[in-house]
Amino acid sequence: MYHVLLKILDCAECRSSCVEKGICDFSPGELPAVLKILSRIYKKTIDDTLDFRYGVLKNINKELALRWTLATVGLAEIAEFLEDEDVEDVALIPGRPIYVTRKRGKENSGKMCKGKAIRAILKIAHLKSVELSTSTPSLRYGLKIGPIRLRISLDLPPIVPLPQAYLRIHRGRITLAQLLRSGFLTEDQLREIYRWVREGRHIVVTGPPGSGKTTLLSALDDLIPGEWQRVYIDEADEFEDDPRKNQIKIRNVNKVKEIYASLNRNIDVIFIGELQYEDHFAAFKTATEIGLQTLATMHSVNVDDAVTRLRRREIDVKNLGIVQLGKRYAGTIERRVVELYAE
Repeated sequence: MYHVLLKILDCAECRSSCVEKGICDFSPGELPAVLKILSRIYKKTIDDTLDFRYGVLKNINKELALRWTLATVGLAEIAEFLEDEDVEDVALIPGRPIYVTRKRGKENSGKMCKGKAIRAILKIAHLKSVELSTSTPSLRYGLKIGPIRLRISLDLPPIVPLPQAYLRIHRGRITLAQLLRSGFLTEDQLREIYRWVREGRHIVVTGPPGSGKTTLLSALDDLIPGEWQRVYIDEADEFEDDPRKNQIKIRNVNKVKEIYASLNRNIDVIFIGELQYEDHFAAFKTATEIGLQTLATMHSVNVDDAVTRLRRREIDVKNLGIVQLGKRYAGTIERRVVELYAE
């Protein structure tokens, strides 16, 4: 196995694929040893670890690199769904069928969740220092594996009998130009949102689950000048790293404290991934009150519902714009901006 380790280290330093070089191909018989060794190699963080493993495996076989990387962390059970470009979400409940959301709607995959993937997801949460306890029975975190980015939501006892997970799959960043071409929003709607951004208005993208809230929020980041300092406060880390933007990412922190700390960083814009729990609303309220332009997402069925939820938390909506999204099933899942609201 030592010679396999040496070849892995050689691959890690190489920027070409094995096929291109033609000198260090791994034989089929060596691949189990490759995965076994890689599963024991850890970097400083689990994200760096997966990036390293994927890089080595991509050099060996680009088509199978994602599947093999998932296998090194015990997620081989869900590899076929993450490889399928048509799959958007995966629901994992031990002992139950695995349900997936495709572009045409939700369906039973015909495969049973055996629980190994759930145990792996719990282990990864621990490696990411996500707090797992009965006091925080619902949590989420982000995970990047090669070309895909996962938002993993976990529910734990006592709110459910057994741990279960819901995976949202992001397959590359979607731009505003792409959203316009798809009919997700109109040019008039985009012009109005752009005016809000330039005026310094706070923006909340609202809608039902799976309506594209995070996708739109991430795309709206392009409307902000690259040199402006932006802070992303988001446990799931759903914003892509972009060298053209002045970015600071903060996860798993006292959110209100970080808002105040941002005053010492000369911050221009705050992004809060989702207004879900009280600390999210408190951070949003604090940021807007001290004059930091703030953008976020929030679940709501319509604008009236969104305004009611915000006012219930004593958030001033006078300098705030709401982008309400809708979702419906019509052969395929249709997602649209259905209403813009500003006082």
